[in-house]
Amino acid sequence: MSIPASSTTNLPQGLETVTIGSAPNNVTYIIDAVSGPSFTNRVISRTDAKGDRADFMVREGSDQIEVTYTLQRATTSTPLPPVGFGFTHNYDRSSATPSSFVVKDVTVNRDKDSFDTFEMTAIRKGYQS
Repeated sequence: MSIPASSTTNLPQGLETVTIGSAPNNVTYIIDAVSGPSFTNRVISRTDAKGDRADFMVREGSDQIEVTYTLQRATTSTPLPPVGFGFTHNYDRSSATPSSFVVKDVTVNRDKDSFDTFEMTAIRKGYQS
């Protein structure tokens, strides 16, 4: 079941949209939820002569950031986003400039509460590009 043309209080139409792909193969989806870190850190520990931790510092990490989206299909025939398709989105709203992503994987969720939504994991290629 796709989302209705008009929203009701028990079936909100998401918080914003995202367009995935490039013309003529781009598709717009409605975002229900988005979750992901703005940056990654790593902890560097220093030990004392006995091998116990004496101090630590936090440095910027180099791990790839993955952001999880819960998206709604616009209609029952709306295709899922293909793996490898790119898009931009300001997921953390830290500035006016969006980050660039590539679709990593898609998991479909169909039940009476989530209607026709799916989870998509995207890898951040460029932060606020």
